[in-house]
Order: sequence, then structure tokens, then C-alpha cells
Amino acid sequence: MERIRKLIDVDENALVILEAEAKKQKRSLKSFLEYTLEETARRLESPSEEYKAMMDDMLTRVAEGKVEYIPIEEIEKKYGL
Repeated sequence: MERIRKLIDVDENALVILEAEAKKQKRSLKSFLEYTLEETARRLESPSEEYKAMMDDMLTRVAEGKVEYIPIEEIEKKYGL
């Protein structure tokens, strides 16, 4: 995987908190930040397994005709929208 160098500005208070967490995990701040950013990117890249299972279940229920739909007008009326 190609590495790209970026310069970022971080709030001083946030940096203190991040440094403390890095020390708890026995990591350097740089290593902790890189790991955290990469993990966050992976979570954002694709849906979680829980979400996939929920959507598979919903699609199955829709295909089987087991999902009831409420017209948007009823929802708007109910909530005064």
C-alpha cells in the first residue's frame, strides 16, 4: 500500500488526549494516529456485518411481502409535518 504524507493541524487539547491514549496503548503518537485513521477509513469504506445482515433480512421480508409500508402523508399528519 502506497503511503502519502499529509500535514494536518490538530487542536492542542485534542492532541493531549490523543497522546495520553497512545501512551495507554504503548504506541507512539504517530503510530496511534495512523492506526486510528486507517481503522476509521475501513469502517467507512464498507457496511458493517451487522448492517449487511439487517439489510439481507429486510430484503428477504420485502420479497416475501412481510413488510408493511405507511404512506408519507400518514407520517406527516401523525407528526404534524
